[in-house]
Amino acid sequence: MARDDISRGQAERLRGLDEAARAAKTFEILADRGALWVWGDEDEILFSENGERRTVLPIWPHATVARLENEGEVSGEHAIRIPIDAFLNEWLPQLAEDDADIALFPVEDRNAAVLTLAEFRSRMTAALRLN
Repeated sequence: MARDDISRGQAERLRGLDEAARAAKTFEILADRGALWVWGDEDEILFSENGERRTVLPIWPHATVARLENEGEVSGEHAIRIPIDAFLNEWLPQLAEDDADIALFPVEDRNAAVLTLAEFRSRMTAALRLN
């Protein structure tokens, strides 16, 4: 199980940002930290559906914010760290096969943004160049 990587106060401040600010901050943090967080257990990763009934993979910039959003829902689930390089090179092709999109930094059933895989790759690549 991942430890807190930021304080709960910092996590609550990030969660309080509007959708556009959460999306921008997510890419900034991912580029700086070199990893993102998903939620699941040893066997499965949490996916959900958006309003258009598209399968989406929720991702978070910190374990702490992922935990605040999900902890206690299913026993044994926890934040899972995924290095950005592995996500871009291994996860995105698998997500393409699954016809899934990416839900950035969901907070209380509100995504910061839902991006296609191409949009995510483009924004992540741009953020990495700036870092």
